[in-house]
Amino acid sequence: MVLHKDVLTVSYKHRFEIKKYFKEVVGLYGIDHVSLDLVSPDGEMLFFSGTPSHGYEICSRGFGQYDGAISPTYYKKFEFYWWKDVVHGRFNDEINYIRDIKHKFRHGFMLVRHWNDFYIIYSFATKTLNTEFPSVIVNHLNHLFGLGDYLYNEVRDTYAEYTGVHKPPKITQFYPFEGGAPQARYDDQYELSKG
Repeated sequence: MVLHKDVLTVSYKHRFEIKKYFKEVVGLYGIDHVSLDLVSPDGEMLFFSGTPSHGYEICSRGFGQYDGAISPTYYKKFEFYWWKDVVHGRFNDEINYIRDIKHKFRHGFMLVRHWNDFYIIYSFATKTLNTEFPSVIVNHLNHLFGLGDYLYNEVRDTYAEYTGVHKPPKITQFYPFEGGAPQARYDDQYELSKG
């Protein structure tokens, strides 16, 4: 995984569009942070974040490539995982300081889709100290996957400005959580371009 050259600025540049859609999710189930972490077929990652300072802090300090939460080690193997369960390549204390102390995120997790050779990752976090938060999330995974699909589709055209020759897929069908590695899904455009 390589961070896109605009990774530090894209969430700030498109902040009004991002907030327009993400506000529909913030507050739901106690969620305080939402980000779309998008990986193109060539392995380039870009964030559309409602909390752009979170990704900026990590990436501007050079920690992004070591952040286990956005590592292919996890997003290629797990459709759902908690931030606390990942291992950072280096800078563990620094990354956790940014998340836990600076942003006060208590629980964070990732939901992953695999469409047309893109990895579409929905990142969520809360500041709540409520010990029931993880159970609430597990009981609403399919709803959160559906909301993530919706948010992704809303910013898809903007994302396409950054993907070069790779056309981001449109998610046209909902697939419920299955567990394990994210299942590869394909839209009609993918089939036509490969056919």
